[in-house]
Amino acid sequence: DQKLFAGLLIKCVVQLELIQTIDNIVFYPATSKKEDAEHMAAAQVPSDMYNLVASIKYKDWFKGKSKPNLLKQETSSLACCLRILFRMYVDENRRDSWDAIQQRLLSVCSEALAYFITVNSESHREAWTNLLLLLLTKTLKISDEKVR
Repeated sequence: DQKLFAGLLIKCVVQLELIQTIDNIVFYPATSKKEDAEHMAAAQVPSDMYNLVASIKYKDWFKGKSKPNLLKQETSSLACCLRILFRMYVDENRRDSWDAIQQRLLSVCSEALAYFITVNSESHREAWTNLLLLLLTKTLKISDEKVR
Protein backbone atom coordinates (compact mmCIF):
# COMPACT_ATOMS: atom_id res chain seq x y z
CA ASP A 1 0.00 0.00 0.00
CA GLN A 2 2.82 2.42 0.83
CA LYS A 3 4.48 1.81 -2.54
CA LEU A 4 1.21 2.42 -4.40
CA PHE A 5 0.56 5.46 -2.24
CA ALA A 6 4.02 6.90 -2.98
CA GLY A 7 3.54 6.26 -6.71
CA LEU A 8 0.23 8.12 -6.70
CA LEU A 9 1.76 11.04 -4.86
CA ILE A 10 4.57 11.29 -7.40
CA LYS A 11 2.09 11.21 -10.30
CA CYS A 12 0.03 13.98 -8.67
CA VAL A 13 3.10 16.15 -8.16
CA VAL A 14 4.28 15.59 -11.75
CA GLN A 15 0.82 16.39 -13.12
CA LEU A 16 0.69 19.68 -11.21
CA GLU A 17 4.22 20.54 -12.37
CA LEU A 18 3.19 19.92 -16.00
CA ILE A 19 0.13 22.16 -15.63
CA GLN A 20 2.22 24.92 -14.09
CA THR A 21 4.92 24.50 -16.75
CA ILE A 22 2.40 24.96 -19.56
CA ASP A 23 1.03 28.06 -17.86
CA ASN A 24 4.57 29.40 -17.36
CA ILE A 25 5.59 28.74 -20.97
CA VAL A 26 2.53 30.45 -22.41
CA PHE A 27 2.14 33.31 -19.93
CA TYR A 28 5.36 33.57 -17.92
CA PRO A 29 5.14 32.83 -14.18
CA ALA A 30 4.61 36.39 -13.03
CA THR A 31 1.85 37.13 -15.55
CA SER A 32 -0.64 34.56 -14.24
CA LYS A 33 0.01 35.45 -10.60
CA LYS A 34 -0.26 39.17 -11.36
CA GLU A 35 -3.47 38.61 -13.29
CA ASP A 36 -4.98 36.58 -10.44
CA ALA A 37 -4.04 39.31 -7.97
CA GLU A 38 -5.59 41.98 -10.19
CA HIS A 39 -8.81 39.99 -10.46
CA MET A 40 -8.96 39.69 -6.69
CA ALA A 41 -8.38 43.40 -6.22
CA ALA A 42 -10.95 44.27 -8.86
CA ALA A 43 -13.54 42.15 -7.12
CA GLN A 44 -12.50 43.54 -3.73
CA VAL A 45 -12.09 40.04 -2.32
CA PRO A 46 -9.89 39.79 0.79
CA SER A 47 -6.31 38.99 -0.16
CA ASP A 48 -6.17 36.04 2.23
CA MET A 49 -8.47 34.18 -0.21
CA TYR A 50 -5.68 34.32 -2.79
CA ASN A 51 -3.22 33.18 -0.12
CA LEU A 52 -5.51 30.27 0.78
CA VAL A 53 -5.51 28.98 -2.78
CA ALA A 54 -1.78 29.59 -3.22
CA SER A 55 -0.90 27.89 0.07
CA ILE A 56 -2.14 24.40 -0.79
CA LYS A 57 0.84 22.17 -0.10
CA TYR A 58 1.60 18.61 -1.25
CA LYS A 59 1.31 17.33 2.30
CA ASP A 60 -2.40 18.18 2.24
CA TRP A 61 -3.14 15.98 -0.76
CA PHE A 62 -3.35 12.73 1.12
CA LYS A 63 -4.82 12.12 4.52
CA GLY A 64 -4.40 8.56 5.70
CA LYS A 65 -5.63 6.24 2.99
CA SER A 66 -8.12 8.70 1.56
CA LYS A 67 -8.25 9.81 -2.05
CA PRO A 68 -5.74 12.47 -3.13
CA ASN A 69 -6.82 16.09 -2.96
CA LEU A 70 -6.46 17.17 -6.56
CA LEU A 71 -8.04 20.57 -6.08
CA LYS A 72 -4.85 22.38 -7.08
CA GLN A 73 -4.67 20.40 -10.34
CA GLU A 74 -8.35 21.06 -11.00
CA THR A 75 -8.13 24.81 -10.52
CA SER A 76 -4.69 25.29 -12.11
CA SER A 77 -5.49 23.32 -15.25
CA LEU A 78 -8.82 25.07 -15.77
CA ALA A 79 -7.25 28.50 -15.20
CA CYS A 80 -4.52 27.72 -17.74
CA CYS A 81 -7.12 26.47 -20.24
CA LEU A 82 -9.26 29.59 -19.80
CA ARG A 83 -6.28 31.93 -20.17
CA ILE A 84 -5.23 30.20 -23.39
CA LEU A 85 -8.74 30.16 -24.87
CA PHE A 86 -9.44 33.80 -24.02
CA ARG A 87 -6.09 34.86 -25.46
CA MET A 88 -6.71 32.91 -28.66
CA TYR A 89 -10.19 34.41 -28.93
CA VAL A 90 -8.85 37.95 -29.20
CA ASP A 91 -5.70 37.11 -31.18
CA GLU A 92 -6.01 38.70 -34.62
CA ASN A 93 -3.65 36.06 -36.05
CA ARG A 94 -6.26 33.40 -35.20
CA ARG A 95 -9.21 35.21 -36.76
CA ASP A 96 -9.92 32.22 -39.04
CA SER A 97 -10.35 30.01 -35.97
CA TRP A 98 -12.44 32.36 -33.84
CA ASP A 99 -15.68 30.45 -34.41
CA ALA A 100 -14.14 27.16 -33.26
CA ILE A 101 -12.40 28.90 -30.34
CA GLN A 102 -15.66 30.58 -29.35
CA GLN A 103 -17.48 27.25 -29.31
CA ARG A 104 -14.76 25.65 -27.20
CA LEU A 105 -14.67 28.63 -24.86
CA LEU A 106 -18.44 28.57 -24.39
CA SER A 107 -18.34 24.84 -23.76
CA VAL A 108 -15.53 25.06 -21.18
CA CYS A 109 -17.13 28.02 -19.40
CA SER A 110 -20.58 26.46 -19.25
CA GLU A 111 -19.20 23.13 -18.01
CA ALA A 112 -17.11 24.93 -15.38
CA LEU A 113 -20.08 26.95 -14.14
CA ALA A 114 -22.35 23.88 -14.13
CA TYR A 115 -19.75 21.99 -12.09
CA PHE A 116 -19.22 24.89 -9.67
CA ILE A 117 -22.94 25.02 -8.92
CA THR A 118 -22.80 21.38 -7.76
CA VAL A 119 -19.86 21.89 -5.39
CA ASN A 120 -21.00 21.56 -1.79
CA SER A 121 -17.74 22.00 0.12
CA GLU A 122 -17.07 25.57 1.23
CA SER A 123 -13.30 25.15 0.89
CA HIS A 124 -13.74 23.73 -2.61
CA ARG A 125 -15.95 26.69 -3.56
CA GLU A 126 -13.41 29.14 -2.12
CA ALA A 127 -10.62 27.53 -4.15
CA TRP A 128 -12.67 28.32 -7.25
CA THR A 129 -12.74 32.05 -6.48
CA ASN A 130 -9.80 32.80 -8.79
CA LEU A 131 -11.35 30.75 -11.58
CA LEU A 132 -14.66 32.56 -11.38
CA LEU A 133 -12.93 35.94 -11.27
CA LEU A 134 -10.77 34.96 -14.25
CA LEU A 135 -13.78 33.80 -16.23
CA LEU A 136 -15.86 36.88 -15.42
CA THR A 137 -13.14 39.50 -15.91
CA LYS A 138 -11.98 37.98 -19.19
CA THR A 139 -15.58 37.88 -20.38
CA LEU A 140 -16.04 41.54 -19.45
CA LYS A 141 -12.94 42.46 -21.48
CA ILE A 142 -14.33 40.91 -24.67
CA SER A 143 -15.53 43.56 -27.08
CA ASP A 144 -19.24 44.19 -27.39
CA GLU A 145 -19.03 43.17 -31.02
CA LYS A 146 -17.69 39.71 -30.13
CA VAL A 147 -20.23 39.27 -27.35
CA ARG A 148 -23.05 39.84 -29.81
